[in-house]
Amino acid sequence: MQLGGLIKKEFGRIRSDSRTLILLFFIPLMLIIIFGLTTGGGPTKFFTAAIITRDSMSCEITNSTDATHDAVFISVVRDDCSQFGYYSHYNSTTEDEYIKHYNIALSLLKNDIIDAIIILPENFTESIENATSDDPLVESVNPSIQYIIDGTDASAVKAIELALQEPIALFRVKTGMTENFTIMVPMLEYSVPFWESQMLNFALSMMLPLIIIGTTMNLTSLSIVSEGPLPRMMLTPTAKNEIILSKLIANSVIMVLQSIEIFVMTTFFGLYSLGSLFDFFITMLLTGFSGVCIGLFISSLATTEQVANQLYLMFLIVLLVFSGMFMDKEISPAMTFITNLLPLVYSSEMFVNISLKGLPLNIHSALMMIIISSMFLILAYMIYRFKKVEV
Repeated sequence: MQLGGLIKKEFGRIRSDSRTLILLFFIPLMLIIIFGLTTGGGPTKFFTAAIITRDSMSCEITNSTDATHDAVFISVVRDDCSQFGYYSHYNSTTEDEYIKHYNIALSLLKNDIIDAIIILPENFTESIENATSDDPLVESVNPSIQYIIDGTDASAVKAIELALQEPIALFRVKTGMTENFTIMVPMLEYSVPFWESQMLNFALSMMLPLIIIGTTMNLTSLSIVSEGPLPRMMLTPTAKNEIILSKLIANSVIMVLQSIEIFVMTTFFGLYSLGSLFDFFITMLLTGFSGVCIGLFISSLATTEQVANQLYLMFLIVLLVFSGMFMDKEISPAMTFITNLLPLVYSSEMFVNISLKGLPLNIHSALMMIIISSMFLILAYMIYRFKKVEV
């Protein structure tokens, strides 16, 4: 059978699989519409805080007992900050009061009423007075501030340290601690402008790779194992490499159509990209090609449709866990090695670099995605070549 006939037959098989076509074209469309119609969002950059001060527990205040610098810090957070919103403050004069106030603030944090707890330690005012004193006999101790934040909000964990620089900077100006001091105004670099579709654009780097690679894997994971006439074709002069190639070509064409649909819809709903839209689209195609090749590998490996579905879920979970989206890929050498063998880590990084940082297409990452995809394709061919097919 000629290659053209095999490709035509493959298109017919795909067209008859309405479930897969709905998953491939309808689900991404609905997700993009939902995100596109959602306004606001973006990374965490504003925190509502409750402040607990233990400063009144101090018994030694230099210069004067009126030097209540904790009140100055509280007023800065309440009146002057753009990164923090003031919710309440608690003045702890004893250890029992501190435990009571801490539990109250912790309850507010658990119930998402506040985003952070700021704790001013004992001797806070004294340490400020000593730090600003000209007396050489006074020992200078750097003041410390403790903060507690919900660790389940990954973006907040990364943002709060930067955001805290604002109240600290303003407080140091008010207390005269400006020697050898540079005021840094917190800002989020590579941020999507507020007038753009923030929720959509911040979600794209995670959402698009998952949608594209997940749906294209599903498209091809049953392409070999579920086809009834395939064993009978082995009685003809049809070569197995022609069968694999026809499925690769046909499914790649469908993948390109899906990528065009997603690209048009994201553009319609306000795709924000500092980099080239062409590079952005090429990244989508590379991601989809990876999904097609992995799906063919799964389909060649499976013996039944049930096994293929189980392998699909297993591979999708592995891709997600070791994609670098949820865990730092440099957490260990083993983690780095595994993530470097999976296409999703390169894809999500390229989406971020192109759309938010304005960088060109990373040739190394693109080549790695092509190499990894080719490896899965070669494995699919080798497994299928030596696989026994009952006629």
